[in-house]
Amino acid sequence: MKIFIVGSGKLANAILSAPSSFPSCDVLKWETDYATTNEKTIIVHAGSGRQLDECIEFCKKTGSIFIELSTGLLTESMAADFTLIVCPNTSILLLKTMNMLKLYGHYFSKDKISIIESHQSAKESVPGTAYNFAHSLNFPSTDIKSIREADAQLNEVGIPAAYLDKHAYHKITIEDGPDQVTIETKVLGHDSYVNGVTKIINAVLENSFEKRAYNVLELIDKNML
Repeated sequence: MKIFIVGSGKLANAILSAPSSFPSCDVLKWETDYATTNEKTIIVHAGSGRQLDECIEFCKKTGSIFIELSTGLLTESMAADFTLIVCPNTSILLLKTMNMLKLYGHYFSKDKISIIESHQSAKESVPGTAYNFAHSLNFPSTDIKSIREADAQLNEVGIPAAYLDKHAYHKITIEDGPDQVTIETKVLGHDSYVNGVTKIINAVLENSFEKRAYNVLELIDKNML
């Protein structure tokens, strides 16, 4: 089976340059010419959305499986008639934390909550993981504090200078009077995401999926990751 990587950004390139761990698959960069073939494949979309429509049509035509890594695109809410796995994040440890809050976030409905997120300054898409945390905690996404300034990332968040252009940081603070619980996540570089993508692709290769949309947290629930 072929695995097509869509996109030209850092994550897409990191996936393409990583050592392949799929002995029966070819990992290739998606080109528009591939849209004319009829072969069932796996599409891993890590692009801006410029090639999204052609990839969706390809999956409809061929029954290919679409793994969405980008956020803020129509794939987050579409009723797919092909297998679509939406991944607001691919750090498996972080996904498990997201799933924990999805299941138990309602416990904190009466508490004071704040959410801070930090990503590289070049990030223009919505912070999907932070939005997911907010939804699980019934916290307004408009109240999320986003940090994109290098000085604040260095001195307030503690991001090493070498990772200012490739990091993801989240801090959730829950308060009940004088009591406080903090959940802090920090992912530096792309290795964690690439490893997570590898595990998600292996889950796709080893399991059967219906023709519908999945959130990657469903794979966590089913112990596929």
